[in-house]
Amino acid sequence: MHDLSLAIPQDALALGAASLGMVLFVESVKALAANGIFSSASSRKVMHVGAGPLFLLFWPLFTKDGSLVASLVPLAMTLKFAATGLGLVRNDAEVRSMSRTGDRRELLRGPLLYGFAFVALTKLCWRSAHGVAAMMALCFGDGMAEVVGRRFCPPGSSGRLPWSPRKSWVGSAAFLASAVVSSSIYFELFRMWGWIGPERLALLAQLTVACAAGAAVESLPWVEIDNVLVPLVVAGVLARLRAN
Repeated sequence: MHDLSLAIPQDALALGAASLGMVLFVESVKALAANGIFSSASSRKVMHVGAGPLFLLFWPLFTKDGSLVASLVPLAMTLKFAATGLGLVRNDAEVRSMSRTGDRRELLRGPLLYGFAFVALTKLCWRSAHGVAAMMALCFGDGMAEVVGRRFCPPGSSGRLPWSPRKSWVGSAAFLASAVVSSSIYFELFRMWGWIGPERLALLAQLTVACAAGAAVESLPWVEIDNVLVPLVVAGVLARLRAN
């Protein structure tokens, strides 16, 4: 009983801190976009890449059984996206910073799926190697694939994928490299926090295979649904490899 009474305030305080941190992050990006410092495309990409790594830094504040409470943070943000996309709440700054065309209904596709992926990963993959790898693949991998692909292989140039002309070989390579590197960095944090074991080479090999599977899925010509498929595949493959 004594442990439970301590756990509830800790998770409540952690929920408040994580919520405040995420709100400050989102509102800062929106303010920069509103003042012309970030373009709509840049602000959308900063949110896509930065939200996951930032949210993971709040996980140590929660108790070891605090996954459900922690998942309320991305759930609240996702429901806010839904309310804006449905027109229940008017938030022009949010629409400008998170949509490609300025249509609020875009928030009901990519951003909504992105948010629900965060909720699922937090609740189902709490403090696990496959959970952090899935989140880094979604944030850094998917995000850098578009950035690098557009920069070094613009539309109409060679190097585009034959089965998905909107995407490129260099973009897929950027996905793999950025997902593996970012996951490896967070693995070190997870080791420091005592959540995963000391093995490195075996986990790196397994991570590379899982992220390669994620890169293959990301390369498919499916718009926005990769926000769900990529983390699902990366988490599933890595969990299976680690279980063998």
